[in-house]
Amino acid sequence: MNYLFSKSIGAVATFAAMAVTTAAVPAFAVTSPDFPMAGFATQNGGTTGGKGYSEVTVDNVNDLKSYAKAGNKIIYVKPGTYMGPVEVGSNVTIYGYQGAIIAQPTSGSAMKLSGSKNVIIRNLKFKGVGAHDDDDEDCLQVNHESKNVWIDHVDVYDGHDGNLDITNASDYVTISWTKFSYTSASTGHQFSNLIGNSKTKTSDRGHLNVTIHHTWWADGVVERMPRVRFGKVHVANNLFDSKNASYCVRAAVEADIRIERNVFIGVQKALDLYTSDGTITAAQMIENYEENVKKSQSGTGTAFKPSYSMSLTDVSTQAKAYALRDSIKLYAGATLPDPGKSQTVTPASSSSEAASSSSVAVSSSSVAVSSSSVAKSSSSVAQSSSSQAVSSSSQGEVVSGTATLTKHGSGSAKQQVKQGESIEEFYFTVAGATGATVTGLPDGVVGTMKGSDFYISGTVAQNAAVGAYNFTVTTTGATTNATKSGTITVIGANGEVAESSSSSVESSSSKVESSSSSEQGTTSLNVATVASHFNITVDGRVLTVQGATQAAYLLDAQGRLITKVQSLGSESSVTVPRAGMYLLRVGNEVRRITVR
Repeated sequence: MNYLFSKSIGAVATFAAMAVTTAAVPAFAVTSPDFPMAGFATQNGGTTGGKGYSEVTVDNVNDLKSYAKAGNKIIYVKPGTYMGPVEVGSNVTIYGYQGAIIAQPTSGSAMKLSGSKNVIIRNLKFKGVGAHDDDDEDCLQVNHESKNVWIDHVDVYDGHDGNLDITNASDYVTISWTKFSYTSASTGHQFSNLIGNSKTKTSDRGHLNVTIHHTWWADGVVERMPRVRFGKVHVANNLFDSKNASYCVRAAVEADIRIERNVFIGVQKALDLYTSDGTITAAQMIENYEENVKKSQSGTGTAFKPSYSMSLTDVSTQAKAYALRDSIKLYAGATLPDPGKSQTVTPASSSSEAASSSSVAVSSSSVAVSSSSVAKSSSSVAQSSSSQAVSSSSQGEVVSGTATLTKHGSGSAKQQVKQGESIEEFYFTVAGATGATVTGLPDGVVGTMKGSDFYISGTVAQNAAVGAYNFTVTTTGATTNATKSGTITVIGANGEVAESSSSSVESSSSKVESSSSSEQGTTSLNVATVASHFNITVDGRVLTVQGATQAAYLLDAQGRLITKVQSLGSESSVTVPRAGMYLLRVGNEVRRITVR
């Protein structure tokens, strides 16, 4: 059976609201559509996980380990931290609520598939113990001839040896909409993914058929995105933008890699050809987008043609590549909706409308551009930004106890910075909570959750108002949340200061609502933005953009261009083609729209 990404719009047709937010929301702070399964996991009879077996919801590690090992089950994992190793059997689906974390112990894996068959793992975080230069296990392992595995919408970070490795003749694996990263807990060996673990493992020949798509190798990853020996690996429509990367994809002995329509931004090297261990079968670079890649490397040979059909996003221009980038940053990681009632979500079904209908995709907090694209904010000078990084509190779940915030980093919580210059970065370690939010930052400065640390970083916008910005960081999801405050004082590029050094620029967000109803139903629009430098209104299926200073583009949920909405300075309207998830790009700002 062929699985096409173009079917994904239908999967989100039953979302209950239309919302617009900026695309720089951390992946776990939004709700993702239920994109369909694709790639090698659809082959060899397909991957259905626990479909057809009974369902169970677990809230303690003993039950999780017992049911996972036994297999033949759909397992829903409630919010909380579950210490591994969790061994996974066959014919099983493991689907997490928002805030479900599988933690790696000091020795061993967080989760291990060893000889497992027909497994689906979705919507979970895997927290490693920290990468170090010593010999231990990976955070998530697919090992010993495991077959037909779909790993989707997971967040894996700080794996002791690696984040996720696929080894020892495992086969028919798809990794999709996943985020890999490392935080300050890691001090070395930040090598994310191996496919094939030895140059002498000739028994891997004919196996290791792997698809990796719409996956994000984020900050902290240095190498192996992935490194491949012997396998046939399709690396397609992924994002590589780790500032720490020495190389991204490495082809080694008998690797056959199809590297297709990916986005490489600000990395040292997109592809590395490692021939010391033997001849590479192929490492073909096909229609990729590269920006500020330090060392160019052309591919070698002609890669295999996939046995499946998969529609891919065009990244031939910067606008198209950025649209894919923004979509991946929005949705990669554990961003799927909670399962709710057992009949509401069927994780084994890759395009379940029921899964979508259980979620209302509304963001109540505005988020400025991420620190990787700072100094590009087009927000009003009278506004300040607020950032949100929440793992589970959006679903009303709480962590029992009192949260704490502990400041680290060389930057002071009270500092002065000129317009257009970067602040000195600092961060708060979050404990006893599911995430954190910040309000009151100047435009261009954002809060970003990296593992258990909440970073404050960025470059103050050139047009940010001069004055003192009193910000507050607040934990989320705890019985008793913690707060920390500070002040970033913005002075003019020429040294000018506000009339009163104690003056503050208050954070604000605007919300515009418009709705129309008919016998066919109601369509509504909520706008939560850093500043209303352009407006969006809706009447039925007609979307109108007003006051934008740059051209606006309507994209589908995967960042594929649908149409140009308007020319500079004009007001223009477009009819949304159908119900579903859309992105609206104006300059460097992207807002998310969900239409019923």
